[in-house]
Amino acid sequence: MMESQCVFIDKIDCMPPDVFLRHFLTRRNVACPDPPKATEAQLENAKKIVQNRFDLIGEEVTLRDGFSWKESPSHDKEWQIAQHKFYFAVDLIQAYRHDRDPVYLKKWISLIDSWLEEMGSGYIAASDAQVEAKRIEHWVNSFLLLRGLPCEPFLTAGFLRRWLARIAEETRYISTHLKPVRNHRTFQLYSVFLVGVVFPEFRLHSDFLETGGKKLTENLLTDFLGDGVHVELSTHYHQLVLETALSFIEWARLNCFPLDDLLLDRLHRALAFSMYMQWPNGDIPLINDSDNGDHLELLRRGGRLFHNDRLLWAGTLGREGIPPESPSRHFSRSGYFVFSDGWGEDPATYARRQHVFYDCALLGEGSHSHYDLFSFCYYVNGEPAIIDPGRYTYSSDPDPEGIDWRGRFKSTAFHNTVSIDGKDQTRYLSRTKHGPEVEIAEKAFSIGMESDWVSAQARSAEYSPRHTRLFIYMCREYLFVHDDVEIEDGVPHNCALSFHLSEKWDGLVYSEASETEWVVRTPLLQVRSHRAPDAALSIESGWVSRQYGVKRRAPVIRITRTAAQSLSFTTVLAPTASPSPLISAMNQAASPAEKGCLFRVDGMKGGEPFHDWYLFPDKRTAYLQTDRLVFRGGFLAFRQNRSGKIVHLLAHGAESIQIEGVPHWRSETPKEVEWSFGRSTSSPL
Repeated sequence: MMESQCVFIDKIDCMPPDVFLRHFLTRRNVACPDPPKATEAQLENAKKIVQNRFDLIGEEVTLRDGFSWKESPSHDKEWQIAQHKFYFAVDLIQAYRHDRDPVYLKKWISLIDSWLEEMGSGYIAASDAQVEAKRIEHWVNSFLLLRGLPCEPFLTAGFLRRWLARIAEETRYISTHLKPVRNHRTFQLYSVFLVGVVFPEFRLHSDFLETGGKKLTENLLTDFLGDGVHVELSTHYHQLVLETALSFIEWARLNCFPLDDLLLDRLHRALAFSMYMQWPNGDIPLINDSDNGDHLELLRRGGRLFHNDRLLWAGTLGREGIPPESPSRHFSRSGYFVFSDGWGEDPATYARRQHVFYDCALLGEGSHSHYDLFSFCYYVNGEPAIIDPGRYTYSSDPDPEGIDWRGRFKSTAFHNTVSIDGKDQTRYLSRTKHGPEVEIAEKAFSIGMESDWVSAQARSAEYSPRHTRLFIYMCREYLFVHDDVEIEDGVPHNCALSFHLSEKWDGLVYSEASETEWVVRTPLLQVRSHRAPDAALSIESGWVSRQYGVKRRAPVIRITRTAAQSLSFTTVLAPTASPSPLISAMNQAASPAEKGCLFRVDGMKGGEPFHDWYLFPDKRTAYLQTDRLVFRGGFLAFRQNRSGKIVHLLAHGAESIQIEGVPHWRSETPKEVEWSFGRSTSSPL
């Protein structure tokens, strides 16, 4: 334990108790951000804490008065970790600020006091001082909220001196027990910097400030990739680390701490990813280890710090700011894609826009990755439709039925992609370890003017078949997904295509079948799939977890095929409500193609019928010859209007294209093309 005279500078250390207390409650020697407003969730949680009801990681426990901090009532160690982080310290003072009821202040004091009496630093050794870092952050933030509040006679100089001395001690402990890399190190260094900037009264103030600031800058530049995506590739951790980074920027600017321009640029890119990744209702897709949460203030804050009105547009859901220019974007370093049909013109149209998150990324660093290559989420008409089930738990201990839920939620089958022989793309070994990583090959994509697409192949060490997915966002109106499984070993393989649906639709999903297609109907989305003779479709009961430790039943569409030769799945996913077009059929066409497989999708938009055609090669090259179109190349997609005129066309690896007898394209080097005819984008793109 640090002695008091080793903690404070002489001027502070020699103050009489009443002067010491008054100084820290009324001081103005540190420039602070405006205090955040209390949320309803904080006020409700404060009421629970006063009653010793600790609602952590989805598990609420009522503890006895005088409980021991060393005892955990939960089988999941994350519960005690969350308790020792003292998230509720901020909630209690926010409630005191809001209601002025001293019961909240007294509870805050008693909880901290009991912890100081019983606990030493490093009790939860597995945390690498990350628990200490978050505890210090929440202690300091709750202390800052006391400014201007009546705290006497409840808050005494003796308690405050002892508590501040412990903050200094814990901060020194954190600075000597740093994680080597990634998010834990970011949280640790931010807490060191925060103590340094908030408490110039500490003898180690300058060391904390300089060490925390310098090393935090270095770590953040490795935490975020060049495209702005957090290196662990979790949407949740991306938001948490970015919130910490913005706090660092805000405190540094207010107190004249120099900032690296490269870091500012990287964080601006990270904010752009948050803006694109966020769903139109302000939630986030739960990619890899993720929980949901309200991160709108992150974008609003980023908009203010970087003077960016586009961030403000997303942070206010279309109420303030200006819409970004590009609806879709590829984040090249991480491999993530975000597609959308626009940014809306006001809150109503912002909320109704479509949003697609597509995962064409390798596993992220650390242990937060799921085995979900080519999985995607689809948001339509104000709600998530195709979802990622989330993380649920970090515990790999089997439940009473012997289920390792950590492994289940990381599995390929728990995502919207193809699983083969019931195996994961990457082998699950333990809660933190995995086998050889699935490889990505033959990746190609286009972020177009009106349509977007991506194609790539997954090569797994767990099985010999190779899965190639072509994912097309046709005219930014609906999804066309073609999954090809290449089987060359002559051995039967079971292949299962899964689509996980919103938990709100449990019991509201049903399927119909014709000779050629299945149609699965949900409240806001229809899923049409080509019905191969050997295929089977089922609506199963799955799970989704938007909050750690809480899982709910959710429907899953599962289509299965077993064969010893190559096979495919072809699927259309289309919204059912206006202004989206109404898709009425998807069938394999009696193809005039000499090489390839041809599908036709029929639809109606604005009272006008249209036909979308999709051609896929047998091997490398597809060929199509009709009375209106001759094509040679990779894949082809085009739209015909009522009269049969081609109004939109996109292709990959195009070698030659002839339309209405007129050559439009010929190239010795195959190219990606997108054309629209009779519209504003009438020239080759």
